[in-house]
Amino acid sequence: MGLFDKILGGKSEESDVPDLEELMQSEGDVVSPPADFYVKRVDLRNEGDGELALNELASKNIIILNVVPLSKQPKRLKEILARLKMHTGKINGDIALLSHDTIILTPTNVKIVKSKPKPKRGDSLS
Repeated sequence: MGLFDKILGGKSEESDVPDLEELMQSEGDVVSPPADFYVKRVDLRNEGDGELALNELASKNIIILNVVPLSKQPKRLKEILARLKMHTGKINGDIALLSHDTIILTPTNVKIVKSKPKPKRGDSLS
């Protein structure tokens, strides 16, 4: 707790919310024993990163794609995502939005359960 927090009555040190960063900290990327498949994060900065994601899908890995680096170039981002979507469809994989900045891509025969939007009041269920 900093000096200003003490003076201004900021956050108390006793919080019910656990520090998720500390909780999820690991000893690095070493996997022992090696796994058959991995979940990998890829930061999408250019077409080369899109190719990297496709290569990882070919290796049957699941990709968490961070699109923030290309968010200032919407046309380029849209083109790369269209290509990734087309490829995942061809290999019988799947693609879905996890958050505004994150997309998940799955390899062959791995599907994502997507929730359907709830019907609004007055909409028919037909």
